[in-house]
Amino acid sequence: MKFQHVLAGLAGLAFSVSALAEDPNIVPGMWATTSTVTIESEQFPIPPRTDTTSNCVTKEKIAEGQAFLEDNEDCEFSEKNIRADGMDYTMVCTAPDGGKVEMTAEMKFGGETMTGTVAGDIESPMGLMKMKVELDGKRTGEC
Repeated sequence: MKFQHVLAGLAGLAFSVSALAEDPNIVPGMWATTSTVTIESEQFPIPPRTDTTSNCVTKEKIAEGQAFLEDNEDCEFSEKNIRADGMDYTMVCTAPDGGKVEMTAEMKFGGETMTGTVAGDIESPMGLMKMKVELDGKRTGEC
């Protein structure tokens, strides 16, 4: 399974909904998001990986519920709880080779800051692995 696609999506992960009950407390602009991915495997050691991405978060993306999320047709949200100060969700991603990632996340929005954690179980040809992602984002200026 190409977990790079799933992990790349997690690097900018936040939320996806068609209708929001409350407007998330996210200020539009350029955002830098740092993600540290840790994967525990009984088969072999995998060192933690930290990446930083920079994206333009527009009013439209916030209104559409796509502020920090990269589209990934292999993933489906099963639960979403969105509020002004954050979001909790559960998501499952599958791959053509049969691999699957089940994850839960908690995000906190603070206007010009965002933090979050994602925890998941990865079913792969290499066996079951545990994944944890720590997210830290901040607005860096205008787009």
